[in-house]
Amino acid sequence: MADKPRLLLNSRDLSLTIVTLLALCAVAAFASGNVHWGFGPKIDTAHVPTVDAKAILQVAADEVSFPVRQPAGPDVVNAVPSGWIANSTSQPNVAGGQAVINVGYVTSDRQYLQLSQSDGSASDIVESVFGARQTQSGTVPVGDRTWQVYGPASDGRNAWLLPLDGVTIALYGSATVPSFERLAAAAQDQPPLARQKQ
Repeated sequence: MADKPRLLLNSRDLSLTIVTLLALCAVAAFASGNVHWGFGPKIDTAHVPTVDAKAILQVAADEVSFPVRQPAGPDVVNAVPSGWIANSTSQPNVAGGQAVINVGYVTSDRQYLQLSQSDGSASDIVESVFGARQTQSGTVPVGDRTWQVYGPASDGRNAWLLPLDGVTIALYGSATVPSFERLAAAAQDQPPLARQKQ
């Protein structure tokens, strides 16, 4: 069969060609393993990097002017709750200019939860993690301490804050309430890390 003359090509032919090319591109992308299809905030742990949370928190304790706590407890190894992955760290400044120490975790149910510690004000820390000012929405008890709750934001993320000895400990992310409680309990009752260098 002879090809259609160029003059006889119409928008339907063009649309079918584009749809076919897009389908082939999608198949190639998914076959490469670099793309996955999913709904919700769950993280594919097969491609999650890891960091040494214990070492990071010790270095931070040696460098910043405020006390830094390391999560610990019977089911916590090297500052990481069992079944979790410590996957990120940063040390930016909060909105007020004070330093903040962040360690990010992927929980056992593949959600994200960040532990932050700073001598900045609670409002500055909340603004830094959410990207905007937020109003406190409630409180939640963990052991004998009471955490301030902010959120949820439009993306479903929450923040829990605990002012403690001049430092604010903050948890932020999309994780479940039991995961928030687990990390809160692992961090809130620990003594500050001793400085290893003067």
